[in-house]
Amino acid sequence: MGALIVSLLLLIAVFKLWPEQERKVNVFIFPEDEVLFVEEMVITKQANAPASPPRPQVPIPVPNDVVIEEEIEFPEFDTMISLDSLSIAETTGQTGNENRISGNPDRPPRISRIVEPTLSEEATNSELKSMILVNFTVNSNGTVREAYIAEIRKYKGNSDEYEVVQDLGFDIIQDVLEAAYKWRFRPATEDGERVGAYIQEAFLIGF
Repeated sequence: MGALIVSLLLLIAVFKLWPEQERKVNVFIFPEDEVLFVEEMVITKQANAPASPPRPQVPIPVPNDVVIEEEIEFPEFDTMISLDSLSIAETTGQTGNENRISGNPDRPPRISRIVEPTLSEEATNSELKSMILVNFTVNSNGTVREAYIAEIRKYKGNSDEYEVVQDLGFDIIQDVLEAAYKWRFRPATEDGERVGAYIQEAFLIGF
């Protein structure tokens, strides 16, 4: 305990008896003829404020379930399946296997019997001149499987000029097709066998 007291007294004596050092103070002395000017502060502000950003556009809902009350007219079924005179084609149905049709036989069909169409009195007195081209599908036995109109040429007077028409009237097309199915042919042959084949013939009206 005595030693602690003695050490404290020595520490106090050291702080009291320690020599003081002079503190240096830097003093700046302005010359007498030097004048200091202090400019007045000018407060500035922006004349025009920046434009504000555009307002966001609010989407306008568009209804997509609007019911349009409108009657839609559909063509009649009978009109859709109607055929013109050029598309008339009558066929002779067969039972069992169909005859083989050759597109390029060694020998084409040859006419063995011609049947002229029976025209009405109006058609005969009309002085109409026409050539009707008919496409035949001939079976291997010489009968006509199918016949349809390929082209109708209507001649002008006694000249060789003609125009292609869709119909001649007077039921001439129907009469020609009825006569075409009565024609007979010598069958076409290919590799020595009878085959079905195609052939085109002309009907002359008024010549």
